[in-house]
Amino acid sequence: MNVDTALSVEEKRTAFFYGWVVVGVGFVTLGMAFGVWYSFSVFFLAVIEEFGWSRAATSSIFSVFIFSQSMVGLLAGHLQDRFGPRVIIPFGTVVLCLCLAVTSRAHSLWHFYIAYGVFAGAAVSLLGFSSHAGFIPKWFERQRGLALGIAMSGIGFGMLIFIPLAEKSITLFGWRNTYLYMAAVLLLTVGPLNAFLSRRSPQDMGLMPDGDSPDRRRRDRRVRVTIKVVDEAWAGENWTLKKAVRTKRFWLLAVAFFFGSWVYQGTLLHSISAMVDFGLERHVAASYFGILGIAGAAGKIVFGYLSDVLGRERVNTLAGVVTALGLLCLMSLAWVDGIMPLLFAVSFGLGYGAAAPLFPSVSADIFLGRSFGLIFAVICIGGGLGGSMGPFMTGYLRDITGSYMLPFALFFASLTLSCLFIWMAGPRKVRRMVRN
Repeated sequence: MNVDTALSVEEKRTAFFYGWVVVGVGFVTLGMAFGVWYSFSVFFLAVIEEFGWSRAATSSIFSVFIFSQSMVGLLAGHLQDRFGPRVIIPFGTVVLCLCLAVTSRAHSLWHFYIAYGVFAGAAVSLLGFSSHAGFIPKWFERQRGLALGIAMSGIGFGMLIFIPLAEKSITLFGWRNTYLYMAAVLLLTVGPLNAFLSRRSPQDMGLMPDGDSPDRRRRDRRVRVTIKVVDEAWAGENWTLKKAVRTKRFWLLAVAFFFGSWVYQGTLLHSISAMVDFGLERHVAASYFGILGIAGAAGKIVFGYLSDVLGRERVNTLAGVVTALGLLCLMSLAWVDGIMPLLFAVSFGLGYGAAAPLFPSVSADIFLGRSFGLIFAVICIGGGLGGSMGPFMTGYLRDITGSYMLPFALFFASLTLSCLFIWMAGPRKVRRMVRN
């Protein structure tokens, strides 16, 4: 057997890379987890109707949820580095199901704070964004943005399926029973799927990132894009949390995530309420939210792929512009109806979708290493703070002004700052993709 034939046989044997199974499991898991997360936008109005609380008070439940999941992200990243998804995600699923069951029995604001805000938020962190960002980047180098984009696009499909179904279930069976139904679905799908199929890293299976072998990495000319290390000293550093927090780049990323999450979480929680304020029926607004979700899934894949080709900073800024256009469409509902809700759902969904693959990709380009899961989780505290303050302040400003115009207008400044700080962090100055 000559060399060319041997290489051909090797390529056939490695044609399927198990990393894509990990991505597929992540797609389903994130869809279910964030379906629970963003379904609060329809539970939001149902809870207000039953208890008569203000938007600010009801929004504060979601703020506690966001803050809790970001803080427990510290633990989630560390646990993923140590035990892997086969243990951590099924455990988080069981805890989340118990929390949803307890939330279904809530009768006062502090019940929601504890059951949904603190404990459900903590459980979602174990099977959500920070958790997956701790192990999926380890499976890929050349296609990291694309792989994260595909996995994170499950969030959009979860929104597309969960939110309209949750609204329908709330109408037919009430919000309490709907939480019980969601818990049952999670328990029967997410836990078993991860226990059997998910893996922590390619090395656990004797593989290399992207499914490469050492020989193939040296000789396969079909690889069109590779990672170029621009700053060898930085990239070669054995990054630990202690070292990372002493760098300027760490804090620039944390602040960038803060302002980005302020916009995304504030809009996602209040968009249905805003559309209802502007005259849409609640079930119609929920349908547009579902469209937003599927547009977000497309945005995760498209912008994740483009970031591998064009660079993280450029694509993140492009996504920010698209997000801003979506916000303009939402605000214009005060004067124009017709196609504007659809344009908001598509534009905002596409733009916001970029955050899921880009935030971990940008962080991995700078701080990739054995402790990346923990480092990324700590960076995400910035996102958690912004994500918890955004919904509350949006609801508070809506209560005191009687309109969503002021808080939505502030989102444009937040988007600009988020993009600016990622440019300043400069992942392209550490690692960047180049064409062969």
